[in-house]
Amino acid sequence: MNRVVLMVALVVSALWQAPARASDSFVVGIGMSMNDSTGVGSALSWLGVKSVRMDVPWKLVEVSRGQYAMPASIENRVNDATSRGIEPLLILAYGHPLYGNDKPTSPAAIEAFSRYAAYVAAHFRGRARLFDLWNEWDAQTGHTAAGTPDAYIALAKQAYPAIKAANPDAVVLSGGLSGSGLAAGWFERFLQLGGLQFVDAISVHPYNFFSKANTPESAVEQLDHINELTRAAAPARAVRIYVTEMGYPTFTGRGGVTDAAAADDLTRFLQLASKRDYIAGVWWYCLRDQGIDRTNKEHHFGVMDAAMQPKPAAYALRAFTRGSKTPAAPSRLLRE
Repeated sequence: MNRVVLMVALVVSALWQAPARASDSFVVGIGMSMNDSTGVGSALSWLGVKSVRMDVPWKLVEVSRGQYAMPASIENRVNDATSRGIEPLLILAYGHPLYGNDKPTSPAAIEAFSRYAAYVAAHFRGRARLFDLWNEWDAQTGHTAAGTPDAYIALAKQAYPAIKAANPDAVVLSGGLSGSGLAAGWFERFLQLGGLQFVDAISVHPYNFFSKANTPESAVEQLDHINELTRAAAPARAVRIYVTEMGYPTFTGRGGVTDAAAADDLTRFLQLASKRDYIAGVWWYCLRDQGIDRTNKEHHFGVMDAAMQPKPAAYALRAFTRGSKTPAAPSRLLRE
């Protein structure tokens, strides 16, 4: 066992306890980027995740006005995941140059987006049932302007029934609310406007690495609060929360952590989340580092490094998914 694996094994052994899950429905998943290709399938299998979250960008699917085609790269990723028993969580999002290249807020753009969302849901019927209705609507994610709860609900009113009609098995999530939105009262406004009528479950990203209270325990306390708000807004309905992104970047800037600390944080967060009935699952962000610049946080969220080799967090994730106290090294390099 090499030094890195031994270090992580000691950390995980000290912290690990058998997850006291409320049910077997708790999902451990991971997010991947459109940039990820080589080694993805074998990495997902080795990690032992049960789901993978991936983009299906609007602008890539609607090839001309009202004409749709699924890119081969996305088709292949979904097929590879399902062939391995890994469930896709598909993100329906981002702007389209035919409709202003921003969030769809005009009647024409909302109608067009809803048609695209229905096409994707129908296309993957039988292969995918989890759909994130946008990604961080409250933020500028995807090079779009931050959106209001009012505008999001206007979109969901049309897109939600379109998705459900196209794929009756679909579970439509609320689009991954970011930490900024959670702090700014976005979710409270969403509830006040009756937003729960137009989603099946809540999707949140409780990142807190920039915060003074930057621990997994604090992040889960925030989820507890979100659950309390949701239950108060819909007391007769069991609305579950999907943590569709969470992570701690291993970069050198403010909020960055060491590789060992990232593995520790992952283990602690998953242990806490898995014990809560209302949390349907956690999709760790993300599979692979998107670059090698140590000062760029966006380059260092991966559990794998940029060359698709495991970081300490990968061993910790594998240990958790397999219920093992000691992370095992991979039998071969994760390249295909």
